[in-house]
Amino acid sequence: MGSPLSLIKGWAGKPSHPPLTDASIGAYTVGVAMLVAGALGLEEEQMAHGALLAIGGGLALALPTALTGLLDWLGMERGTPWRNTATIHLFTMLTATVLFALTFLAHLDGYDEGVIETLPLVLGLGALATLTAGGYIGGTLVFVYGVRVLKREDIPPATALRPGGAEPRQPY
Repeated sequence: MGSPLSLIKGWAGKPSHPPLTDASIGAYTVGVAMLVAGALGLEEEQMAHGALLAIGGGLALALPTALTGLLDWLGMERGTPWRNTATIHLFTMLTATVLFALTFLAHLDGYDEGVIETLPLVLGLGALATLTAGGYIGGTLVFVYGVRVLKREDIPPATALRPGGAEPRQPY
C-alpha cells in the first residue's frame, strides 16, 4: 500500500485530490446557484441560508483539497510543462478560495437577515468564474499531461481496483 503519506496523497492511478475537488466544486457551485436564485426572488430566505452553508462546506473541504494538490505538486519535476501548469492551477485555485472566503464573510449578515445582498452575489460569481478557470487548468494537467494517470492495459481488474495495486512505469 505504500507509505503513510500515501493515505493522504492517494496511490498511482487513484489520487486523493480529484474526488476532493469534485466535492468542493459541487458545494461552491450550489452555494453560488442559491445566491443567484435568492437574488432572483426564489425562496430568498431559504436560499440565503443554504448559500452560506454550501459555501462553508466548500471552504471546509479547501484545506484537505489544497493539501493533496500541494503534495502532488511537490512530486512534480521542476521546470516541466506540467509543473508550470500546476503552479498556475495552484495560484488560480488559491485565488478562488480567497474569493469564496470573502463571499462567506460578506454574506454573514444576509444569512442572519435571510436576504441576498449584492456584494456576496458579485463576489460569489467572481469566485465561481475563477474556480471554473482553475478547474479547466486542472483538467489540462490530467487530460493533456496525464498527471497521476496510469495507462496500464496489462493489469487485471482485481489488481487495478485495489488501492496501491498498480504502480506507474515512470514518475509523473
